[in-house]
Amino acid sequence: MNNQSLMDRRNNAVPRGVATATPLFVKRAKNAEIWDVEDNRYIDFAAGIAVVNTGHCNPAVTQAVTEQINQFSHTAFQVAGYENYITLQSA
Repeated sequence: MNNQSLMDRRNNAVPRGVATATPLFVKRAKNAEIWDVEDNRYIDFAAGIAVVNTGHCNPAVTQAVTEQINQFSHTAFQVAGYENYITLQSA
């Protein structure tokens, strides 16, 4: 698997209206760096369009996500409430 083979698959599977700015496909990420499927290393200036401002794989975020996923992954608050939703809304 390489960037070009994934781009070919992407072009066949993803609608043209969904843009991709670069011709690379991420294999892994850590802090502010990403590695593509060909093991090329990049500085991640986009960071998920600034939604990963703590860096990839931040230990505190990873711990919080792990604790939450061990309880439940998602439920619609409108159907069954949960305390974390209330906590976030009152913060």
